[in-house]
Amino acid sequence: MRQEIKKGKTILIDGPACVALQFGSMRSFGALIKAGDHFVVRWGKRIPFEAIEDSQIEILLGNSASFSIIDEDPIPQSWKDAANRILATDGSITVAVLGGVDSGKTSFCTYLVNIGLNGGRSVALVDGDLGQSDVGPPGTLGLSFVRRSVIDLVNLPLDDAVFIGNTSPYNVIDKIISGLLKLKCEAEKKGSNLIIVNTDGWVDGAEAIKYKYQLISSLKPKFTVVLQGDGSLNPLINSLMNVETHLLAVETPKNVKKRDREMRRIIRETLYKRYLKDAKVRTIPLSWIKMYGNLEISGRVDQTLKRRLEEIIGNKLVYCESSQSSIILVLKEGLLLSEDEKLKIASEFNRPVRVICEGEERGLLVSLEGSEGKFLGIGIINSIEYDRGILKVYTNVDETVSRVCVGQIRLSEKGSEIEAHLKVVSKGSIGGT
Repeated sequence: MRQEIKKGKTILIDGPACVALQFGSMRSFGALIKAGDHFVVRWGKRIPFEAIEDSQIEILLGNSASFSIIDEDPIPQSWKDAANRILATDGSITVAVLGGVDSGKTSFCTYLVNIGLNGGRSVALVDGDLGQSDVGPPGTLGLSFVRRSVIDLVNLPLDDAVFIGNTSPYNVIDKIISGLLKLKCEAEKKGSNLIIVNTDGWVDGAEAIKYKYQLISSLKPKFTVVLQGDGSLNPLINSLMNVETHLLAVETPKNVKKRDREMRRIIRETLYKRYLKDAKVRTIPLSWIKMYGNLEISGRVDQTLKRRLEEIIGNKLVYCESSQSSIILVLKEGLLLSEDEKLKIASEFNRPVRVICEGEERGLLVSLEGSEGKFLGIGIINSIEYDRGILKVYTNVDETVSRVCVGQIRLSEKGSEIEAHLKVVSKGSIGGT
């Protein structure tokens, strides 16, 4: 269908939809749109198109898509003031963007990216939102060197990433902070003079405030933009008063799209599939790689340990290995240790013991890394053949792999998220998974 948009009006399009500008000129998040330009608005996303002059667009709406026309500027004045202040500053600038879930953080980052490019800046975007990532697959921190205007950050190229392996920041705060610092430093080395760091939506409560304080203290951004609509983030803003950064409080747009938990999950699963496109099962000898993270397996059986464990638990054992810090014990699929066996193992070994059942590694999301930890892509563990020392992983990575980091995200064969648990048993006790 064709829709005319009068000068000064804005059309809000909720995807999935295809949009093409027939004549006139429009603007979206500061990006200029000319006649002949066309875009895809993905499912779960709302994109505003503001008419700079009388315009006409062709819209193809998918299932559940919709649009509405509003008689106002979609960009709040506080956003424009913040962007002007940021870009009036000389030299290299890092900007951190904070806010709750559905506060407009990503929209503000998109706007600032485009305004920065319009002003001649060399722009890099660092995506620190594990659960709702735009740059890179879920569970990663992504870096993109922005080369042209964009209306949806998901279309930016992934130039580097740090794999965290979780969609929640709660238990991985130190990894997130060190990962964001790494990507920021990489952007600086490559000559970016406007580095925008988007963050996750965990902002409520004392732990969240402490986390964001640590994050801003470590990143040392020139500016920290906080999006809030009702003053609920005042405790966070107050905590940042002691950090050496310029705080800019801006408003949450009233037309921001709200996404529930189910919608967010579906969006993540779409991104997993995108980054696993054309994947196939690849076989990698464990002796060729370092396997670390949520599961550390070297493929080298400790034969002395194996004989002793078999004396205790019999033919339940599939594999075992020992390190200075712990013992890994793999049982045949579906088997458990009896209470007597647990007590005997706990009394004999003075280290934490990790008990895994064969097959529990199946479906765990991993990152595949090259030399010096360079992120190559993601994969899903198909299986580990413990007797042969073989890892089988579903991935589209073809390069030589030196390291495999195992995360806590587990995916089904269809790419749906399912819960994953692999536990380390404390010293002096033992238990299953």
